Amino acid sequence: MFSATFRYALICLLDLAAADQGVQANVIASRHNLSGRYLAIVLAELKRLGVVVSQKGRQGGYRLTRPAAEINLLRLYQGLAGSGNDPISSTLEGAAEVEVADRWLQEIEGRWKAELARTSLNDLR
Repeated sequence: MFSATFRYALICLLDLAAADQGVQANVIASRHNLSGRYLAIVLAELKRLGVVVSQKGRQGGYRLTRPAAEINLLRLYQGLAGSGNDPISSTLEGAAEVEVADRWLQEIEGRWKAELARTSLNDLR
């Protein structure tokens, strides 16, 4: 249901939330056995969304732009997914079974979005 991008973002943000200073991308990748190339893409997206900042140099690395309690997971998901890219948002048409499935999927989507909306990064720590 959730993309690899969202999963990587959560892992990365939890790592950064636990750190007292900036953390280099290769350290995060190594610590969690993540693809460094894909993590770089995810970090660029998080930077674009204004969730992380980076500092170059020996003492550099990534850090959160605000406290973990202020990072809402639904907004994060929506920002990473982009408009119209929700995994269940397409409208199904056809037989009664398809309509039942569509209603059920929309209900499930509403529940997980509500859960994400009331959850901050800090709640996962």
